[in-house]
Amino acid sequence: MSDRRPRLLLMSPLPPPTGGIPTWTLGVLGSELCERWEVRVVDTSPSQKTAVHGESRLRVDRVLDALRILGGLLWQLLRFRPDVVHVNTPYYWAFLRDGTAVWLASLLGTRTVLHPRGGDFAEFVEGARPVPRRWIEATLRRTDRCIALTGANQRFLESTVGPDRVRYVPNFVRLEDLGEPPDRTGHEGPVEVLFVGWILQAKGVRELLAAARGLPGARFTLVGAPQQDFLESIRGELEAQRDHLRILAPRPREQVLELYRRADVFVLPTWREGFPAVVLEAMAAGLPVVATPVGAIPDLVKDGEEGLLVPPRDPLALEGAIRRLTESPQLRQSMGGRARARVEAHFSLEAVIDQLDGVYRELVQRD
Repeated sequence: MSDRRPRLLLMSPLPPPTGGIPTWTLGVLGSELCERWEVRVVDTSPSQKTAVHGESRLRVDRVLDALRILGGLLWQLLRFRPDVVHVNTPYYWAFLRDGTAVWLASLLGTRTVLHPRGGDFAEFVEGARPVPRRWIEATLRRTDRCIALTGANQRFLESTVGPDRVRYVPNFVRLEDLGEPPDRTGHEGPVEVLFVGWILQAKGVRELLAAARGLPGARFTLVGAPQQDFLESIRGELEAQRDHLRILAPRPREQVLELYRRADVFVLPTWREGFPAVVLEAMAAGLPVVATPVGAIPDLVKDGEEGLLVPPRDPLALEGAIRRLTESPQLRQSMGGRARARVEAHFSLEAVIDQLDGVYRELVQRD
């Protein structure tokens, strides 16, 4: 390496849309990493606004976007000449694009980092047909480093490519964005229960509505982009609960952060997940969390410590957990305090950026 700063190329989405990976990208771009590295981004966000879907679909517009994105990657590889390319992938159909990006960068002599962003990556690989699965596994072996977001994904990746090429790096939260948690000890009025995420069946929204039906004394706010077909299917339930439940369209991040500060309980009854940034943000805001033990959530929330974990697709268990917190201000306060302390200790932006920097430097120091 010369005296110049090493060069990092992120292949990652930028807002819009909002979501965990674009938020991660903005956090990295605003961190000290950009003082240590010269950083550029190939934006993998869709070129047009499309409807929200609860499943991955191969569509013509996505194929065209993939060709555009790979063209942008090739341009940066030839002109910017990065030392490391970090590919964030939501996998499923997007892995065709992202895996191709790994091969393209590798063939041009650039070190690569592949970062699967969901919690069920092993299921995705193992469920693929034989020929695609062999290509996926060959892509993993071609990658210089794989980043695991969950313990399960770490074990799977290590069994595929070897432990020396896998690093566990969690997501992060910018504590300064949330500030110090507000004092909720003198709370008056209905307990505020907050959900932030896509309004989809797979996020457990139907179960949340069923739980809310049994808790008319609490007030529920759901914030996120809806899948229109699903939204139509729950309109009757929304109308029946309009006195204590509302769905808000996506809004600027500053407004979402304010909703965390006004809330008393955070809930995410999702069926599948990676490493949800919304759970970290809620914990940083001093909120107890009710969630399902999927993806990295059990790595964040210890049942009975920072919150309560319930089985997926179980509205009665969800209702019971929320009820337990709504009826005990002391429990909310103690769990929320432990949640904030856990984030400060393990998931701050500064701590995670140091880990990322270490992964990249392992690769450039090989030269």
